[in-house]
Amino acid sequence: MRDVADNAQDIAANRARSRAMPMFGPGYLPPERKPDADTDNSGFRDVLYLFLRSWPYIRYYFLGRWWIPGKGIGNTTAEVLASEGYSFAYAPFLVCAVAFAGPATGYVPATLEWPWFLMYIPTATIAASMFGLAFAPPGRWQMTSIAATILSGIGVVTFSGFFMDGWPPKLYGTAVLAACIFGWTVQFRIRRDGETRLEFRVRAATHLVYFYAINFGQRFLGLALGLILGDLINQNLLQGEPLAPSLQKIAMFFGVPEWAYTATEELTREQKVELMWLYVKIELLIWVTQSPISTFVNPYYNLWIMQHINQDLRVALVERWHQLSMSYHSGHRTGDSIFRIYQDSAMVTSVIGHLLAMTLATGSYLTCVVLVTLLSPWLGLMAATLLIPGFLWAYWAMPRMRVRALAYRGAASDVTATIQETFGAMKLIKAFGTKERAQKRFEDDAIIAFNAAYRVRILIAYVTIVMYTLAASFFIGGEFAMAMWSHRGDPVFATQLVGLLGLSYVVWNLATFRWAQAQFGESSGDIRWVLRGWMMAQDMAMGLRRVFDILDLEPDVKDRPGAVPMTRFEREIRFENVRFAYEPGRPVLDNASFAATPGSITAIIGPTGSGKSTLMALLLRLYDTQAGTISIDGRDVRDYLVETLRANIAIALQENVLFAMSVRDNIRYVAPGADDAAVREAVRVACMDDYVNSLPRGLDTVLSDRGGKLSTGQRQRLSIARAVVRDTPILALDEPTAALDAATERKVMTNLAEWGRERAIFVITHRISTIRLADNIVYLDGGRIVESGDHETLMGLEGGRYRAFVDAESNLAGTA
Repeated sequence: MRDVADNAQDIAANRARSRAMPMFGPGYLPPERKPDADTDNSGFRDVLYLFLRSWPYIRYYFLGRWWIPGKGIGNTTAEVLASEGYSFAYAPFLVCAVAFAGPATGYVPATLEWPWFLMYIPTATIAASMFGLAFAPPGRWQMTSIAATILSGIGVVTFSGFFMDGWPPKLYGTAVLAACIFGWTVQFRIRRDGETRLEFRVRAATHLVYFYAINFGQRFLGLALGLILGDLINQNLLQGEPLAPSLQKIAMFFGVPEWAYTATEELTREQKVELMWLYVKIELLIWVTQSPISTFVNPYYNLWIMQHINQDLRVALVERWHQLSMSYHSGHRTGDSIFRIYQDSAMVTSVIGHLLAMTLATGSYLTCVVLVTLLSPWLGLMAATLLIPGFLWAYWAMPRMRVRALAYRGAASDVTATIQETFGAMKLIKAFGTKERAQKRFEDDAIIAFNAAYRVRILIAYVTIVMYTLAASFFIGGEFAMAMWSHRGDPVFATQLVGLLGLSYVVWNLATFRWAQAQFGESSGDIRWVLRGWMMAQDMAMGLRRVFDILDLEPDVKDRPGAVPMTRFEREIRFENVRFAYEPGRPVLDNASFAATPGSITAIIGPTGSGKSTLMALLLRLYDTQAGTISIDGRDVRDYLVETLRANIAIALQENVLFAMSVRDNIRYVAPGADDAAVREAVRVACMDDYVNSLPRGLDTVLSDRGGKLSTGQRQRLSIARAVVRDTPILALDEPTAALDAATERKVMTNLAEWGRERAIFVITHRISTIRLADNIVYLDGGRIVESGDHETLMGLEGGRYRAFVDAESNLAGTA
């Protein structure tokens, strides 16, 4: 019967799961995980701003570092242009000299006639832009000069490489571009310190620049090879036409000058067969040279750069988390923090990868539009018109993508938090037999995360399918028009400019059709990819928003201007009229005042929730007082540097936090520089000798996660040893002996009293035997100090709270 009942429960659970995650249509989502597009408060500018905020973590790999002779490469990020007396004011003059040298020496023609002005206009522009870079003040003009330099550099490479015949213009354009790069990379300064000397530095490790250069170089090379090979296979190999003017050099290189158009009117069958094998050899050569870069170098280099950037952002995120006060950590789930550090921070690398791919796709689209426009303005118009439905579709989809992505990330972080909380409470779950409830809680959160992710993916699918259909419609129309022009043999639009390529694309033929077909199809594919990439970027932007939400938080507890380091403790610690509340209107401490001196033990007692642990948290500046002051040697603790204040205080927490490392390393966790003698002394004071000696490897025994195999008393003594090894003038113990037997407690407290003769010790406890050792007893109730004094003094108060507490504890002990 039990088996039947269990099977029925399993069937019911599986039915519930199937309804929660249906095969068709969206599954259940709570209202807070199903926001409308109207709730989106981000636009294009906001998303772009989030991406730009990633710049501080990218600039190190874009601007590189300076290499200085005799000093090597530095660790700080290089400046965009110049600094520290270094200058590249020589750069524009160098570029001008190179630009004028070519025509002046006759290496390239000194004329502005067609087609040479196509090369000289971007050359003049890049020279003028370099003057702007070198001499314009920082701001809009300098940024304009940077953009003009990049665009004109692309123009120089394009026109000198594709439209100018022969090697001289190609080498000339390369020299102009190299002069610009040299000017940005190498800087000089004149140093006068006793003697005048010339110093220089070189920009190095600009990994993102190298990576972009490799990708754009491959794109340009691919475009050139596509033009050449397209003409070779479609006109020469398939139709037997002789090699066009630009392919004559290939014919000469391979020893077949008789294939050129100047030597024959048509290729023979044998020549076409030989040409086929030549084509195979060229393709094989391209594969051998390009495949290692595309398959190994580029992916590895990309992964290396992205992982370094991701690591920098994660480190910054964790560093900010350490700076946030306990008021933040107390109000946020640990699992959400883990998800933001591990998953959301990784979006910075995805953003860079997507921006790179979108940049390449956008550049490819613009290139394709320009190239097909040279063949036919109608094709260019059709390719450009595809932007209109693309923009309209994006305008509808992007807000929905942002709200859905943000909801998914919130749901996924809930799953992480649930897992973390479940594993942390495993002992409780097993002890109370609540595994079914814990399992159901996890399944509910996982299903919500799954359904939220489904809403994101289905939107991407809808947008992609619609955009694909639109692009296909434009592509079919363009292909029909190209086929008709090729059938008639119509001349292309920009015959003169296309003729500079020296290929057969001056009329619509098979080669022109195939190449234009590929370019037109690529342009429509680029638009689809850009739209899909921008959609994915919305998800990444929402991840970055969750990261920057944390990085934007200012710590509640931070150093005051003019704060000084705490170097010693000599006179007293004074709490004076301290007030504090975790929530408005619910004070935890109210006008608490008392003092402690070196060599004294102060016991802080009182009912649960009376503010005992809060007093120690305020002393450590885990929180700041809202009224009153806490001073050390007459100086407000807020006037000390936080790091040095905490370096002078050790605390044994009520929650004994241990790590999966050796006993020795757990003790030295707060004092990594402590030697073995200091560790042994801390072990002695905490009365750990007995169980340390019984461990398989003594102090080197590695503990399980959270010290799960140690008893509560053993963990408590290890926590005391950790506080002792820090060797600070102030020690705070929060319920240090609650889990110890009476004999061990007496030995530990005796050792602590002896060890702390010159230190101020605060003890939060309910154990009368421990309280009796205190020089001053502070009784808290409702956040107020109602009694203060030593044991004898407080026991002498008729009707006193402390006396009633001792009597109650004694009666309980006697009853037991």
